[in-house]
Amino acid sequence: MEPGSTGSEASLWVAVALLGLLAGFLAAVRAALMNVSRPRLRKMAEERDPRAVRALGVVEESARFLVTLEVGQMALGMAAVALAVWGGAPGVARGLVPVAGALLGPWLPGVSLAAALSVATGLVLVVGWLVPQSLAVRHAEALTLRLAGPIAGVVAVLAPLVGLLVRVGNALGQFLGGGPIGAVPLVTEEAIKTLVDAGEERGVIEEDEKEMIYSIFEFGDLMVREVMVPRIDIVAVEVSTPLLEALDVLMQAGHSRIPVYEETIDNIVGLLYAKDLLPYLRDGRTDVPLRELLREPYFIPETKKVDELLPDLQRRKVHMAIVVDEYGGVAGLVTIEDLLEEIVGEIQDEYDSEEPLVLPGQEGEFVFDARVPLDDVNKVAGVELTSEAADTLGGYVYEKLGQVPAVGDQVVEGDVEVTVLAVAGRRIRRVRVRKRQPPPEASSAPEDGEEPVAGEQEEPRSRLSSLLNLLF
Repeated sequence: MEPGSTGSEASLWVAVALLGLLAGFLAAVRAALMNVSRPRLRKMAEERDPRAVRALGVVEESARFLVTLEVGQMALGMAAVALAVWGGAPGVARGLVPVAGALLGPWLPGVSLAAALSVATGLVLVVGWLVPQSLAVRHAEALTLRLAGPIAGVVAVLAPLVGLLVRVGNALGQFLGGGPIGAVPLVTEEAIKTLVDAGEERGVIEEDEKEMIYSIFEFGDLMVREVMVPRIDIVAVEVSTPLLEALDVLMQAGHSRIPVYEETIDNIVGLLYAKDLLPYLRDGRTDVPLRELLREPYFIPETKKVDELLPDLQRRKVHMAIVVDEYGGVAGLVTIEDLLEEIVGEIQDEYDSEEPLVLPGQEGEFVFDARVPLDDVNKVAGVELTSEAADTLGGYVYEKLGQVPAVGDQVVEGDVEVTVLAVAGRRIRRVRVRKRQPPPEASSAPEDGEEPVAGEQEEPRSRLSSLLNLLF
């Protein structure tokens, strides 16, 4: 049947409409699978809803289903466009002849083909793509529950063709250096962060909520040595310590549990819980050896990921783990509270010190606790201090100085000056970080060739303040 006859045109447009509707159906199903709530389906399946059980089975294998649906949707859409162009171009040409036939002349067939292609593509995009997807996103759960059976049937019919296309695509992708089809996750970390940023800009998500979501993503990248209480800060007692003395240590430290060692801190033999002392104190039995009260310690390597440690602690029902280094020595300890603080921020109780970790100084100057992570220093101070091995600001200073620091020691990296302000023994307590001021202009140079002393140049405002102090 030639496309120019009335009967053939009617049949052709019916076929185009059917192809477009089928493409729209697959587009709606695909959008529903991508947007349906899996936790909601799981809850309904646990309540023995047969439709939810069937739908959950489809959603759990969505990677395979989505590839099939996408291939089918594209094939049907292309077929609809091709049929529409094949049958519509002659009609467009006939319509253009009385209007612009003489003007177009030999270009009439090409113009007719382009016009038919544009109209057909637009209609297929709207009817077979945009509208079905928009409706499916709003009613994802209802569509998934209702269409789970037909989806499985469509996938079964298209599976051989799609399997062949996927194998060809994988071979081509590997040749070009790409990965297999379907290997890219449907939702990425960056996509979620983009949505969170947009939500904050529109006021839907608060700033602290955004920071918590970002912290969750960063949580999996942290190692235990980045969040642990370092060895030097561990409060512990020797196993031969009398019970009352151990109790005093617990009370002074404000801890509910502390490690107990034998001879050296590297030989931790157990954990002492404050609540385990209460029965003995009630009965006046203060001569009980600590060794009889100890609980078994849990040792972990300092390179363990924190997102692996948290479920381990929950499964073992313990709140503290002893961190050991590559040589088997004690590097520190970590608690569940330390892990949670990486997500929700500092958790203060009545025993925690309120001493701030960072204090703003003059313009471009900050005073940090030496335990602050180097990444946080860079974010707060707007600098770019780099280290190959150190995680904290104190470790950075040690690495750069190459010796035990003293008060006043400085490290200069680019335009950033790092100064040790306080030490306790061999440990750095406080460090000042500031950006060095640019050199003065030639007009402000001292006269008579006098060289200014380094570190004694004052800002104009400081000079004015000094002059006013002298006058008044």
